[in-house]
Amino acid sequence: MAELETKDTGAEQNSEPTPKTYTEEEVQAMLQKEGDRRVTEALKKAERKQSERAREAEKLARMNAQEKYEYELEQREKALAEKERAFALERNKNIASQILADKDIDVSLADFVVAEDAETMDENIKRLAKGIAKSVEKRLAGKSPFKAPEQSEGITKDMFDKMSLADRQKLFDTDREQYNKLAHR
Repeated sequence: MAELETKDTGAEQNSEPTPKTYTEEEVQAMLQKEGDRRVTEALKKAERKQSERAREAEKLARMNAQEKYEYELEQREKALAEKERAFALERNKNIASQILADKDIDVSLADFVVAEDAETMDENIKRLAKGIAKSVEKRLAGKSPFKAPEQSEGITKDMFDKMSLADRQKLFDTDREQYNKLAHR
């Protein structure tokens, strides 16, 4: 795999530029560079975590027993509050999914309406439903309803041959017998 090649047919050149080819060494160098970048990022992240732990240990070492107890209690309360918040959001997401399903709205949109409190979530669902309704109205507004041919018996073979595929489908749907007569002559 020394070098990727492109074939030249000798014909006119396409307007598309010829893709750049890379040697195996160039590809390996690019992969090595990307790997080095990821390793460097991982090391920096690990160093940050280690320095945070060291600062935390120093902070705890300077505290007396009562301060340590209060600090640890505060940390546990923060972790518990975060878990409660995550649980409430997940519960609200389930509720939002049920409400969306009841309104015949795709439940995958629940992530867009979920909120920490019921009032905000309800308002988000109402806005989403209103937006979907407006979008549907807008798409349907420009289309006129199907108008059947006035006299399908008056359609000649020449007229049938000049009809668009959509018009032929309409004729098929409204007067299958006439369609069959014209289509199979």
